[in-house]
Amino acid sequence: MPKTHKLSRRELLAIAAQSAVGASLMGSTAWARELDEYGGFSGNKNFKYISAPATVYDFGLTPEQEEHAKELHESLIIFDGLSECTFYPEFITNMKRGGGTSGNFSIGISDMLRWTPDTVFKPQEWWSWEALNRDLDALYRMMHLFRDDAMMTLTHVDILEAKKTGKVGFMPGTQNTKFLDDAVNRLDEMHRKGLRIIQITYNATNAVGAGSAEAPENRFGLSRLGHMVVERMNEVGMLVDTGHSSPETQMRAAEVSTKPIVISHAGMLSKVNQTRATTDEAIRAVADKGGVMGVISTPTAIAGSDKCTVEDMLDNVDHAVNIAGIDGVGFGSDFIIPATFEQILSAPEWDEEVVANIGEFEVWPWSDGHVGWENNSAYPNMTRGLIKRGYSDEDIAKIMGGNFLRVIKDTIG
Repeated sequence: MPKTHKLSRRELLAIAAQSAVGASLMGSTAWARELDEYGGFSGNKNFKYISAPATVYDFGLTPEQEEHAKELHESLIIFDGLSECTFYPEFITNMKRGGGTSGNFSIGISDMLRWTPDTVFKPQEWWSWEALNRDLDALYRMMHLFRDDAMMTLTHVDILEAKKTGKVGFMPGTQNTKFLDDAVNRLDEMHRKGLRIIQITYNATNAVGAGSAEAPENRFGLSRLGHMVVERMNEVGMLVDTGHSSPETQMRAAEVSTKPIVISHAGMLSKVNQTRATTDEAIRAVADKGGVMGVISTPTAIAGSDKCTVEDMLDNVDHAVNIAGIDGVGFGSDFIIPATFEQILSAPEWDEEVVANIGEFEVWPWSDGHVGWENNSAYPNMTRGLIKRGYSDEDIAKIMGGNFLRVIKDTIG
């Protein structure tokens, strides 16, 4: 693994200033923004786990088991079904600490470089065509800026290369199809630019499908436009994601798609009755077509409380395996660590009724309430916990990223 240099905020500020001067050479002048105390990146100095390592959870492993876990973890390809939704420089450090190979890096929320405490987002900024293009341009700049430690992973071969070189892989994804504005040909343009994973809906229903927060009596599978979107994504080589979609949309997407689809990050209603959860039937429908369900790490979705431990997440993994089988399960952390609660609620889909169903958030960031899964450096806890629960090395490799990698190879290439 190549030697890495951990940059301070001061160093990043200087580099960012240099990048602003040379931005036009990289095809964009938008980077020349006014820099702040975060060096022009997302961040929140009040949030501990932006930079602090995750808790090393005590599973009561023997020294021999700990050594085996370490060796096994270092050999794994680890793919997070939703690794982050913002770019903060310490994310790369946290991924390296955790041994993360790559992940679905979610973009197009509003502006992935502006998640600082004083930023106020407008609802119309979320999921727009402009936001998605801005974030893709910014992500390529970040890959150039941090090229010694990070790389775009646009295919399964790229993910293997990230593992080989010890770099952190970024597979661009987005969590809504609103950016299409009914123009299916935009999928082709986004594929050319590097977008690889698209979630059919966010919480709310859109022109393509029904969201997880839609009232049960109003839910449907896919619209005619939705059929066209899924079909075109299959054709161009994009992965259909249904993480925030309703069970009806998940099942219909699995039926219509000629390739496996995923539920990148969700809970299970048979475990916790909550908006961000889906049915056993939908999980089986996705798995039966070769797809994967990523167990979310949000405490309210996996434990019904804003406080839990990685044992609760492992309980959910066990439950998912019982539903989908070992080939149908992965994990999707759904981190957005620099964000404030108020910023999350600026999304048009987070109305009062949805928030009430999600639960109370006395702990924020919500990931601070998940002991042993506070940020991406926590990945070894999953390997260690699965060993404690008696999973074989082969099955651990599938859960930690092998299943997602298989689907990516089958759909994206």
